Amino acid sequence: MEMLILFLAGAFGALVKDVLKDNKLMLPKVEDGALVLGFIGGMVIGGFAGYIVDGSLLTACMGGFVGYQVIESLIPKDKVK
Repeated sequence: MEMLILFLAGAFGALVKDVLKDNKLMLPKVEDGALVLGFIGGMVIGGFAGYIVDGSLLTACMGGFVGYQVIESLIPKDKVK
């Protein structure tokens, strides 16, 4: 149950970032034959980032807010091209 709460806190942080960035939500769409998930993809990434960050709600929310940077910091630099 705690894991779900941390995931949701991270997803909420990602949603807040998306709204603050340009004052709107980007909806999912197909762009040049590729599926762009918009705010839903950001919430999933933010949820996972919130889950892997420390076990408090505030840090999970902040982890979701900076979701992509948290995920990128966990990948070893020699694996990124």
